[in-house]
This record gives sequence, C-alpha cells and structure tokens, in this order.
Amino acid sequence: MAKDPVCNMMVEEGDAVATVDHDGSTYYFCSKDCAEEFEENPEDYT
Repeated sequence: MAKDPVCNMMVEEGDAVATVDHDGSTYYFCSKDCAEEFEENPEDYT
C-alpha cells in the first residue's frame, strides 16, 4: 500500500490509477486529477 501524497488516500500499488516518478521515487495516485496536481507542484507534496 502507498499513500496518495495529494489526498492522503491509501492506494494498492498494483491498482493505482496513475503513477509519477519524481526525484528518484515513484508516487501512486487514486486518480488522474491527483497525479496532475502533483505534477504541477511536486515540491508541495514531497
């Protein structure tokens, strides 16, 4: 399990709607909206 850094929802890594690689880490998201928000401002969530 991984925590979506935008909404803090727990996401099963294999079922994540989206993933983003940033600064050597992979982040898992419950929705494309959360992934897009993260990509716009990753420094707000890391």
